[in-house]
Amino acid sequence: MVKHNSKLMISYLEFDLLSAFPEVKHASFFKNERFDLSERGKKEHYQKALEIIGTPKAVRIKQCHGDDLLEIKKKSPFLDFYKNFDGMITREKGVSLVVRHADCQAALFYDPQKKAIANVHCGWRGSVKNIYRKTIQMMHCLYQSDPKDLRVCISPSLGPEKAEYLHYREAFPKEFWPYQLEKNHFDFWAISSMQLKREGVLEKNIELARLCTYSHPENFFSYRREGRSGSQATIIALTPFSS
Repeated sequence: MVKHNSKLMISYLEFDLLSAFPEVKHASFFKNERFDLSERGKKEHYQKALEIIGTPKAVRIKQCHGDDLLEIKKKSPFLDFYKNFDGMITREKGVSLVVRHADCQAALFYDPQKKAIANVHCGWRGSVKNIYRKTIQMMHCLYQSDPKDLRVCISPSLGPEKAEYLHYREAFPKEFWPYQLEKNHFDFWAISSMQLKREGVLEKNIELARLCTYSHPENFFSYRREGRSGSQATIIALTPFSS
């Protein structure tokens, strides 16, 4: 569901799966030249985003296309920042987890039983390393989350018609090869769904935006389309008032 904050002039996507839980606030923001949530984004821009989410604080990470995950254990200062992680997990309330992305996926995880959330950055390298499996395993280890309880929502990202990988035989495991829809083009939306379901996430609990960042230049930055590009941001938080 696309929403627009007329006061702040900001558009964003909300997922139906997560909107069913009032204790979870989230948004996958659209491209906006006056609303920069990139690594160099101004503090006042993040304040606008947090006004929409409804939390006073946020945690950002310097993403590196790896599979290292960070547990947020304590109340953070405004705009806390950690280097060289590609995902965050927490049960802390009132702290927004921020992932920046262009063509890569930002995946939001929520366990309504244990009241735990995660926000994970995943490009093709993250898929090869199966960062989603590591996220599910870490949530189980830290909070005893059952994969069957997890809701997982995946942001706009590079779609299969534009996801060309000439080097796939060297870079991808063979289990990815059947997801080649046409020559050298891969459906990473389906690959992500496969990896999640293999770990026990129920198909009915997976929601993909199915919006290609390359194909919608009016709404999204795209590294594939533009070379060096800006980035969108996807944010999730547990509200300070959730039980």
